[in-house]
Amino acid sequence: MGFQSAPFFLLLAATIILYFTVPVKLQNYILLAGCWIFYSYTSFKNLVLLLVLTLLIYAAAHGMARLKSGAARRGLLTVSLIGLFSVLVFFKYYTPLRTSCGLFSALPSLGRIVPPLGVSFYTFMLAGYLIDVYRGKQTPERSFVRFSLFSSFFPIVASGPIERGRTLLAQFEAPHRFEYETFCCGASRMLWGFFKKFVLAEMIAISVSRVFTNLSIYHGPFLLLAALMYSYQLYCDFSGYSDIAIGTARLMGFTIRENFARPFAARSFQELWRRWHISLTSWFRDYLYFPLGGSRKGTFRTGVNILIVFLASGIWHGAALNFAIWGAMNGVFMLISRTLQRRGRTRQLRHDTKVRRTLSALVRIAAVYLMFTACIVFFRAATTQDALYVYSNLFTGWRQAVLDPSGTIVLLKSMNIGRVSLLVMAGGAALVEWGEWRAQKAQLETGEWIRSHKPAVRIALYYVLLLALAFFGALGTSNFIYFDF
Repeated sequence: MGFQSAPFFLLLAATIILYFTVPVKLQNYILLAGCWIFYSYTSFKNLVLLLVLTLLIYAAAHGMARLKSGAARRGLLTVSLIGLFSVLVFFKYYTPLRTSCGLFSALPSLGRIVPPLGVSFYTFMLAGYLIDVYRGKQTPERSFVRFSLFSSFFPIVASGPIERGRTLLAQFEAPHRFEYETFCCGASRMLWGFFKKFVLAEMIAISVSRVFTNLSIYHGPFLLLAALMYSYQLYCDFSGYSDIAIGTARLMGFTIRENFARPFAARSFQELWRRWHISLTSWFRDYLYFPLGGSRKGTFRTGVNILIVFLASGIWHGAALNFAIWGAMNGVFMLISRTLQRRGRTRQLRHDTKVRRTLSALVRIAAVYLMFTACIVFFRAATTQDALYVYSNLFTGWRQAVLDPSGTIVLLKSMNIGRVSLLVMAGGAALVEWGEWRAQKAQLETGEWIRSHKPAVRIALYYVLLLALAFFGALGTSNFIYFDF
């Protein structure tokens, strides 16, 4: 059930109306029913699996709380995590490993295995909760209803953000009353996300897809343009989803963690990854990087830990070699960035003018975007060979593009880049960057920033977003990229 579908809006409306009209003690039951309907819409079997894993982790957490022996608690944690991640490995990696790796070719064929919606996200949520209980940072949740809400909360179960038990479970304990301003902030945030995803990301997607599905037709300038555009498409797609998820939760009075913080304004690769997919990067930091030793065991060990984390992140996205290379490249760029940043701290910038500092910032922002895009080619390409084709042809055809402007225009039009589409994409990107910059500067989330304007300005912005959705939106023909992960 996609966020853009009519069944979703019907379910959301019914859930909200019932949630705020029933007695407080029944609110969680109404919300849980809505979550289960949402998740079982495509397959009831997926809901059964989610409930089994929820029960497993619920019982394991209470079992650890009762055990006195540290070894017994570690053993229960280990067994529970193996069981949890075995499900993830089976659904995401069984078929790819069997068909592409000779070591696993003897495994029986089980037909086409379709991973349940959101399995990569809710397994990480459940694993994080259980580890927090083991570490003493989380008290085991007594109510199975509340814990089931935590694992299946419909705004985030499909693609995150990956919430922590200690922040979300407490919100299910408190009663929620309808608040007009909170509801409007949530609706505004949702509208902002719909614009980013279904107008901007989808229009960019057409151009990117035409290049990556017909690579042999295009050469250097167009391959580079498609790669640069895909970085922004991915941002608008996934951050747009996060906006809708956060806004949906906000309608009912729940606060979900932010997942993006203007990553393409980052001036270093480290800063970009602190701003990009924040819930996932912080999960890997807390539950993998720190346990490996973090940066406490010397420069070499720190570098190894960073590479392990990014390689794990790549494999989390999928079993294809592309994702492993993407993760490894990000790890290498992170090490380069850390080295350059340490050396940069020794420079004396006291005599730099404001103009030089501004130019330096712009150059660094552009460089970080290019580094991110260099990795993202492997993320987007259908195969490793396609990604290598893009890299090997980046420097071809530039002279032809300059000397034959009519041919360049023809190729741009074949990418669906004409006057109207270019205006919509450029104007949409400018609106997104300006709005999120202003919201960040005001220290407000985007929905609150929209609501902070005078009625005339606010209504005008609503009309711009709604008209863009009406004329250029692709609400019924697309889905979110991260639904595949």
